[in-house]
Amino acid sequence: MTSKERIRNAIAHKSVDKIPVDLGGSIQTTIHAYAYAELKNYLGITDGEIEIMDTFILAAKVEDTVRSIFKVDTVPLLCPIDGLGVKFSTEKREWQMPNGLMVKVSADFHPVEQENGCYIFERNGFVFTLPKHGYYFDVLRYALQDAVSYRDIDLMFDFSGFTENEAEYFRQEAERLKHTNKAVIGDIFANFQPEDAFGYENAYLKFILDKKLVRYFVDKITDMNMRNFDVFQAAIGEGADVIMLHVDMGNQNGPMFSLETAKELFFPAFKKFITHVKSKSHYAVMMHNCGSIYEFIPSLIDCGIDILNPVQFTAKNMEPRKLKEEFGKDLCFWGGGVDTQQVLPFGTEDEVRKQVRENAKIFSEGSGYVFNPVHCIQAHVPPENIVAAFQEINSL
Repeated sequence: MTSKERIRNAIAHKSVDKIPVDLGGSIQTTIHAYAYAELKNYLGITDGEIEIMDTFILAAKVEDTVRSIFKVDTVPLLCPIDGLGVKFSTEKREWQMPNGLMVKVSADFHPVEQENGCYIFERNGFVFTLPKHGYYFDVLRYALQDAVSYRDIDLMFDFSGFTENEAEYFRQEAERLKHTNKAVIGDIFANFQPEDAFGYENAYLKFILDKKLVRYFVDKITDMNMRNFDVFQAAIGEGADVIMLHVDMGNQNGPMFSLETAKELFFPAFKKFITHVKSKSHYAVMMHNCGSIYEFIPSLIDCGIDILNPVQFTAKNMEPRKLKEEFGKDLCFWGGGVDTQQVLPFGTEDEVRKQVRENAKIFSEGSGYVFNPVHCIQAHVPPENIVAAFQEINSL
């Protein structure tokens, strides 16, 4: 069974010859550059180079050597514009990260170092900062933080979407991947979150005080996502197996807003976009949605999602057995393999292996499971624990 067949069978709840594995198939399932450098050193890999696949979270592209060692079944077809708005359809250059690690980045990435050692990056009305000893960029200014009208939204936020440059990038990537036997995860960075444009406190206040303004933004960005998908699909044809959606609706202890708010503001947009995708392609739809989202899951299934990621099973009401029994017939669980908050960074190798084994047994019953840690592997996670996790899943 090829990797592509294995992933497709898992999504379709069919039998597989082994539990499929993902690492680096998307920006939501990869590894921080610091952890990746330490992992390569631990594995004795001296060739290749560390390339950043998303400058916002400073995540590394997983190379074929690591993909082979960990028996990874996926490859990414990345969005040509990342979380900072950096374009990847350009030449690469070297950049020194705050800890001294040399990496390859897009030539479009040009943060400005400040006297205090932090970096500032500005793009499309946003201002981002990477603290001197930080691991990610934080948002200093949101493009729509001062928006109070429809006109403000139209003037302050870029809804132009993909151009011919992005279409050409997709065509080249599809050509590069056309003979792969791995499952291809496509990404147009279909994000629906007002919080990422207005700022969190500001957005949540508007959910209550100015729902019409929020709905206007969500409608506009949904239409842009649909146009972007059309560019993507026209460029790659049948060149992907999965398409990503990016939202976050939960925290550790519960949803970040009410089910009524979600039904009013977000679910119609999800359904509109997913219906559009499925009317034009065969792609399975993966939604990345962090935290405790148990009470949202039935509605997300109704919206048409096929795959749920990252399956944050340590959050409230997200226990593996509960999720599998209630939603396992409708969803493929992609993630939930090992806790990245406590066990993977701070546990022993035996504790990592035990959790991987226990969760895989539950989630893989009747198939419908792809292994990945909960979200990305964070900076400075012990490489021996990462190796233990992937060794264990591949032994089952």
